Amino acid sequence: MQLLSGLHYLVLSGRASWDDVRGAVRDEAEFLGDWVSTERVQTNEPRRCWWLVPCFLEVARRTGAEVLDCVELGCSAGLNLLWDHYGYAYADGAFDGSPVFSGEERGKPVPVGTLPRVRSRVGVDLAPPDLQTDEGVRLLKSFVWADQAQRLADLDAAIEVWRRDPPEIVVGDLVDELPELLARRREDGVLLVWETAVLGYLPEGRREQARSLLTDADCVFVRTGQPQDGSHEYYGLYVDDEEVAHGEFHGAWIEWLA
Repeated sequence: MQLLSGLHYLVLSGRASWDDVRGAVRDEAEFLGDWVSTERVQTNEPRRCWWLVPCFLEVARRTGAEVLDCVELGCSAGLNLLWDHYGYAYADGAFDGSPVFSGEERGKPVPVGTLPRVRSRVGVDLAPPDLQTDEGVRLLKSFVWADQAQRLADLDAAIEVWRRDPPEIVVGDLVDELPELLARRREDGVLLVWETAVLGYLPEGRREQARSLLTDADCVFVRTGQPQDGSHEYYGLYVDDEEVAHGEFHGAWIEWLA
């Protein structure tokens, strides 16, 4: 993936063409070598919000929360922190916003209710791309397969939302920053913490440290992980330790279980 993302970055920069990949590898060998050895994977899949929102509604149903203070771990550029700005379409209802995300609902329809109000939002990432710059946009796009036009269009639409209202992002290691982020909890709301796949990139010891901090905190934790059926073909979506849904990795479909 690293090599292909580097090639995609070169194509987006006008320095290479998919029609001559061999030439790009030859002519840009130094750049690609540096890219593979130093560039961290950066993914923001705004369509994942389409299956995150039902999880957040489930949090509201269980807690009675009308107000949420949001923390995203490994937020990359922070597009998914703006989940309440987008629109969504489900079989049993819709939410206004733009762009509008939809997908396939497998099994029973996703339950739809009133979205809680987001009072605060903050993300943490080691190296968040700056989407105010062309370079930051290219970096984020480079980690999307070049032939997946809808995913790239989703990024473009979400970036326009981001540029109108950039979220707060803490630059740092999520485990080191987590205690201070968890301390943002306020008595008159629910602290919602989530991650999509980032914990899988951490060494086991650091991952367990993060999980321990979250278990001891007064928060609700929404996460992706291997589903309980053992499949490697899609995510299990969890509210705390309960699997509430299955979701396609990039947000194409959801199977609601709760």
